[in-house]
Amino acid sequence: MKKLMGLTLTMILAVMLAGCVADTTTQNVTSTTITTTGSNTTTQTTINATESTTATESHDPVTITYAAWNLGSVDNLNLERLMLDAFEDRYPWITVEVVERPKVPDTTGTSEVDQNWNEFLAARATRGMLPDVYFTDSTETIIMNNWARNMADIAYDDPEFMNISADIREAANYGGKLMALPYAVYYFGYYINKDIFDLANSDAPVFDDTFAEFLLKIQDVANHNVSNGTGTGGVVGIDRMLEWYPSQLSDDLGWFTYDGNQVHLDGAEFEATLDLYQDLMTETGYIVDAMAPEDQLAAFGTSNTWEASQLAAFWNYTPIIGSMTEYDFDVDFIGTPGTADTHKIPVVLDLMGISSQTDHPEEAYLLAKWMSFGKEGYQKRIEFSTSDDYEDLDPLNMTPLQPDKDLLDAFFGIYDTFVELRKVVEYDDYIIEPNKYVPGYIKARWTRPYNVALVMDDVFNYVRDGSLNYAEIKVQWNQFANEELTNAKAAVLAKLGVSEE
Repeated sequence: MKKLMGLTLTMILAVMLAGCVADTTTQNVTSTTITTTGSNTTTQTTINATESTTATESHDPVTITYAAWNLGSVDNLNLERLMLDAFEDRYPWITVEVVERPKVPDTTGTSEVDQNWNEFLAARATRGMLPDVYFTDSTETIIMNNWARNMADIAYDDPEFMNISADIREAANYGGKLMALPYAVYYFGYYINKDIFDLANSDAPVFDDTFAEFLLKIQDVANHNVSNGTGTGGVVGIDRMLEWYPSQLSDDLGWFTYDGNQVHLDGAEFEATLDLYQDLMTETGYIVDAMAPEDQLAAFGTSNTWEASQLAAFWNYTPIIGSMTEYDFDVDFIGTPGTADTHKIPVVLDLMGISSQTDHPEEAYLLAKWMSFGKEGYQKRIEFSTSDDYEDLDPLNMTPLQPDKDLLDAFFGIYDTFVELRKVVEYDDYIIEPNKYVPGYIKARWTRPYNVALVMDDVFNYVRDGSLNYAEIKVQWNQFANEELTNAKAAVLAKLGVSEE
């Protein structure tokens, strides 16, 4: 009878364990002291040894679904898919299922394109199949549709999450509810062709330059006054100034004069920036944007001045950093120059939502962390990116989200010539492009009708190029923008059941 009971118990345990996956860790004991006592002596002998002890923790198998717009094709080698495979290796009780975005007919009906991202999420949500972890281009959308889980209870207990710069980690915090997690930060600013400055025996722009100092250095090497195609372009990309430069004139302002609650399009900082921009657009001697296309072609012989090593400073952002290593000239990235009093770096922030429908929030958070800000996951990115086995991977273009020296050293081990970029990354004073996390910003900046003929983006463009009189429209323009921001924020906070921040 005892044998039968024992056999039955063994079978029950076997069935239970079959539903669990073991996580094992090995601890090493490096020294042991043995005491022996003889007839008149006591001897202590220390021996060096390694003893492996295994601690086993069992987990129920879990499946997490994941959707992102940077996964590429299933058939092509992709760093993100390698990271998902590595996550399953690291956490063997968790299976990751990629939810592929479907193709839909394009507007002509002759070919297929990726389905609109939010339509894709909406279709999944309607069926109760929203991915556990997913990219989002609008926290307003995922909040108002009840798609997002508040992650404050998990994230704020994680020291690695709390190690992220506060303005980045708190971007999607609404009244104490954390409705999205940071995936990556990409920096806006100027790439510098250092060879042009070396050949001219001039100092290249650096991160610490003010905007005035930056422009003087550009003037020193620019040569627009030729017509045989041998000229050197000064700077391309001052048209974004109205979005980032006002914040360099006031500590209180962020991207597009946003102060955390409203914009100040009728303020002195925006007006000063507009005046500066319009003055620069008369400087055809070193501002490439100010030149007519035919004059550019005559001076430089090409429309691809950067690729031809005929441009000193080129506005773009850091996702393209991998391509910058392919040129035969020395490149660095200085971000955006500030003023003597204020210096802020504009960034793009990608965000991930955790599904309100998930049954596994802890595991979903673990996956999101691995793919984004977690140190262990980022080290795996570095490993893949530097491995000879994966030479065809697209270059790593995400700087670490944590200000961790090990991670920064690893990233800049790949991009070792980008000395100024490291200063940008370590500076920790950002203005974040608002469209993904500020409710109402897309309407305030682009889509709200201004009148029967114009939307807000038209107003921005016409004010910038002088087609609209700024002094006549600035008050109403600012009022319309802030109406959208105020109403959308109130709706989001009401939806979340929190009071005004």
